[in-house]
Amino acid sequence: MNSRSNGLVNIYQVGSRRYRVRTSLCGNSTMHSQKQPQQQRDRSERKTLAVPRQLHKYIIGSNGSMLAKLTDESQAKITVPQNKDNVEIEGLADQLAKAEDLISKVVSKNMRNIAYTHFISLPISDIDIQRKIGEFQREARSSKSLCAADCSSFVEPASLHVTIGMLRLLTPADVTSAVAFLKTLQPGIHEILANQPLVVRVGGLEAMEADRQAARIIYAKADDDGGRLQRVCRFVREAFDNAGYIDEKRELKIHITVIRAKEAKGAKDAAGAARERPFGIDATALLREFGQAAFGACRVGQMQLARRFRFTESGAYASEGFVALP
Repeated sequence: MNSRSNGLVNIYQVGSRRYRVRTSLCGNSTMHSQKQPQQQRDRSERKTLAVPRQLHKYIIGSNGSMLAKLTDESQAKITVPQNKDNVEIEGLADQLAKAEDLISKVVSKNMRNIAYTHFISLPISDIDIQRKIGEFQREARSSKSLCAADCSSFVEPASLHVTIGMLRLLTPADVTSAVAFLKTLQPGIHEILANQPLVVRVGGLEAMEADRQAARIIYAKADDDGGRLQRVCRFVREAFDNAGYIDEKRELKIHITVIRAKEAKGAKDAAGAARERPFGIDATALLREFGQAAFGACRVGQMQLARRFRFTESGAYASEGFVALP
C-alpha cells in the first residue's frame, strides 16, 4: 500500500488483475483486515456468496471504486475470484451480514443491465409453415414494398417461435433450476389443453409498433380455436413471473417474428442527406401487399427453454429442456 499526503492508494487483487484505488485518510482503511487485533482475526468467519461472474464488474466498479466502497462500509474483506460465479467475504458476523446486504443491493440494482440469456417458447417446427414463410421473405426481398437500404433482417424460418417470456439465467445451476421448474408446470399445461393437441393457425402480418413507418418488428399472427394458446402461454408466463424468473414488464403478446429491423448505419435519403427518422423500416407498403398472407396451421408439439444466440445445425434455437404437449 502506497501513501500520499492527500490520501491512500490501495492495491486490490481481482483474479489476475490489480486495481489501484485511492481512499480517504479519514475513517478506517479498506485494508483493515491486515490491522485487526489477533483476537478479532481468530473470530473471523468466511462465507461464499453466489454471484454470477457477469455481475462482478459492478461489484468491482470503475478502477475498483465500488469494491473499495463496499469494503469501507462493511469492514469485511471482499474477494472477487476470476472465472467463478461467486464472491468471497471474510470478517466478523456483523461485518459479513453488512457485506452480504450491500453486495445483494448492488446485484439487484444492476441485474437489468445484463442481457437476457434464455426465453420460454413454443417452437414452430412445422416444415410446411417454415417453407411458406421462407417464400414470403424471398418475395418481400424482391418487392418494391421493402427497401434494401432499410437493412431489414429476415428471421431464419427454422427458428420461428412464439415467445412466452425472457429470462436471465447466468449460471448452469440457474438453467437447471428453470428447466426443472418448467417441467413442474406440465400437468397444468395439459389440463388447460384438456389433453388435446394444440393446433395453431399462422397468418396475417402486422407491425409491433403503432407507427408503421418506423416498424422494428413485423410478425405473423398466431391463434387457435377456443383461445387455449393464449391461456396456456399466460399460465406459464405468470408461473415463471411469480417464481422470480421473469422481470420484464411487457404485456404478453402472442406473435411470431418474421422480420426484425436492423438500424442502417449512415443511410441516406434520395437527396443524399442523412435520414432523420425513427429507427426501423417503413412497413406501410409491405403490409399493404402481404398483410393478409396465410401460412397454414400446425400442431405445436412442445414448450421449451431456449438459449438466445445459440442454434442447432438446422437453424432452430438450441433447447436447454422442454415439456411435451399433448
